[in-house]
Amino acid sequence: MPPRILHISTWKVPCGIATYCDNFVRSLSQAGLENDVFPLVPSDWPEMLPIEIRQWNEEVIEKARGYDLVHIQHEHGIFGYALGQNFAVKRYGGLLSGLKKIGIPSVTTFHTDMVIHKERGIRGALKSFKRRRLWNKYVSHHFEEKKGLARAIVHTRRTRKSFVKHGFPFESVQVLQHPCLAPRKASLDIKSAKASIGLPEDSKLVSIFGFLGNYKGHDIAMDAMKLLPENFHLALVGGMHPESKDSFLDTLINRMPPELRDRIHITGWVDKATADRYFAASDAFLAPYRAETELAGSGAITWALSSGKPVVASKVDAFLNVNRIAECMLMITSGCVGELSWAIQKITSDAHLGEILVQRATEFCRAHSWEASVAPVIDLYESLGVNTNTQSSHRTLKAA
Repeated sequence: MPPRILHISTWKVPCGIATYCDNFVRSLSQAGLENDVFPLVPSDWPEMLPIEIRQWNEEVIEKARGYDLVHIQHEHGIFGYALGQNFAVKRYGGLLSGLKKIGIPSVTTFHTDMVIHKERGIRGALKSFKRRRLWNKYVSHHFEEKKGLARAIVHTRRTRKSFVKHGFPFESVQVLQHPCLAPRKASLDIKSAKASIGLPEDSKLVSIFGFLGNYKGHDIAMDAMKLLPENFHLALVGGMHPESKDSFLDTLINRMPPELRDRIHITGWVDKATADRYFAASDAFLAPYRAETELAGSGAITWALSSGKPVVASKVDAFLNVNRIAECMLMITSGCVGELSWAIQKITSDAHLGEILVQRATEFCRAHSWEASVAPVIDLYESLGVNTNTQSSHRTLKAA
């Protein structure tokens, strides 16, 4: 019988973690493992009574009994961070406790740093102490035993350092670079694509794809447009997260100067054909994230790197980690509008630089493909006693 892996994650919804899990499950299946998915539905947490939360936990544990290992995709929000850090940590820790009781090993991929909303001074130190105590009480101790059943995957060495600082043994935390999609080319030539979305042939288009959010710096990119010549255009291809309740889109619309309304294109959610046209029409992609982001890895940046277009990105930890390996992006200081506008002009006018960055990005994506990245995960499974010499398929379990 092939080994059976139960994945706990958001699933088949507009969500970066769900997309990650989908690619991960597909790659494990191709490698010969059998995979089932138990979907997390973050929007359910605020509506659940305490007894329903206990029933949810019991149902997951009961399903896990039929598997060789459980792989959890972790991000604070999908475990209910909107209801408070205590709630989210207890939900995740309760899941680990249940798995430990029935003797099922687990691996957790952490997509964000454990430390969130960093603050300085006495107040920051107190919050850090309380956070560490909370994680030690409900989570970290599950990773302490040398022969324990829980292991962690993080995307950067800096994130690993944070986890070790907060009680995880060094041996229990493995660094795995966020995998990349295969390099691809646009279906239309750039001139035809620009014409198809109503842009002049001599225009320069820089784009940001994906969910709109304050931490991604869409407003910083918008401000940079004020400093650029009139033939430069910015496309924000995507909309707000379906579960988001903040007013960031309204903020973007209200701060857009009237003279830039013909040069800044906020598309909202678009179909694949329209997204492909914007993809083909783009001269470069932007990732002007704010410095305070806690992302340890980013599917958005790996998507951009596989695009065949040059990328300008902020010097945040997740992106710096990639650039230290491959030097494949033009990096800027977070929040610096003038520097961003300079970088946009540089990347769109220096064809030689663009070609070098795209070549390095392509090589990076091939070296860190999904197919290549599952090999160390399979080795980790085997270290927990799972025999992975098999063939497979995957399916979705019904949510609780």
